[in-house]
Amino acid sequence: MLKIISFVSLCLIFQPTVQAKACGSLESLTWLVGHWNSENSELKIKESWKRISAKTFEGYGQTYSIKKNKMLSSEALRIVEMSGEVFYLAKVASNDLPVAFKLTNCTAKVATFKNSLHDFPKQISYQLNKDKNITVFVTGENGQGFSIEFIAENDD
Repeated sequence: MLKIISFVSLCLIFQPTVQAKACGSLESLTWLVGHWNSENSELKIKESWKRISAKTFEGYGQTYSIKKNKMLSSEALRIVEMSGEVFYLAKVASNDLPVAFKLTNCTAKVATFKNSLHDFPKQISYQLNKDKNITVFVTGENGQGFSIEFIAENDD
């Protein structure tokens, strides 16, 4: 009986990996690497990603208030590949420890990270647009949240 339970457990563990093989590595996310900017009449938002190793992207995000002429928030970001899974880690001032989101869906142009136990957000989704810019969707309960349109910064 123990052998049957072990076999079924192994099948269940490896089945999602086979179905979502592209989501198990950072290779499917290389389009995120770069510097991204968003600006409107009130805010300037920057996000940047660089590849540190084959299994780690490191980044940061900053939100600056144009009206108040000051930094409103900043966050240290990482995307790491561990044991065939990919995690997005965000360290923000309001949390003592980084918050982890698991990559649950990915295509050539979309990466969705989820943490249903976190208060807000519960999901962060990056989408590569036709114009090579990205949209980030940050959502909580019942899909409530916001999106940010980022434009790629030229590396001239």
